[in-house]
Amino acid sequence: MTASLNQAFHRETVLGSGVGDERVVRQHGSLGVYAGIRVEVRSLARGKGTVFAWNAGANIPARFATAVAQGVRDAISTGVLAGLELTDVLVSVEDGSYHEEDSSEAAFREVTQRATTAALRQAHPTLLEAISVCRSTFPKEYASAIEESLSSKDVRIESAQSESQTSGFIVTVPTSRVDSLLQQILSVTHGQAKFLIESGGFRPRPEPPDMATVWTSVP
Repeated sequence: MTASLNQAFHRETVLGSGVGDERVVRQHGSLGVYAGIRVEVRSLARGKGTVFAWNAGANIPARFATAVAQGVRDAISTGVLAGLELTDVLVSVEDGSYHEEDSSEAAFREVTQRATTAALRQAHPTLLEAISVCRSTFPKEYASAIEESLSSKDVRIESAQSESQTSGFIVTVPTSRVDSLLQQILSVTHGQAKFLIESGGFRPRPEPPDMATVWTSVP
């Protein structure tokens, strides 16, 4: 089910914290391969995006910093649930170890991705869906038809009003359904509705919307 989620409308995040402590140790022909790293992740408030921190000091040489950062990006760009980019998460490189001859950029990129992924799995990952806030005004005679239309959609009615000649509403709706909502409102009103769409960020998915109708009449 999650494999079909549209990446434009969905993200992954974490609800808690986790630690990944990984090593890459193997022999490649006559050469050894080694890299070690400890990564911690924790959730951030909604809308904060991703934050990267370096607290490993000199335990990882500066020449491997770019590879470590890339390993973090590799992990957060593919997620751990549905192949979706992560958001609202802090990733901190806390410690590491290396070998003067056996360590390489490739080894550190690999071990960082593995450690970050392990930490994310511990941190209670969850799915998010993009939401939009839609505002519309239209002639009052279409209010009943639009109210009925909204009640059948996966929308949360934030407010509604009705004045002498016009009515209006503000609803929160999954961004993936905005286009169909716009089309339906314009169809019901024969093109006489005005419609404004604003990004509302992301919310946990699934989150059943409140279906209570709050239409009010203004004399």
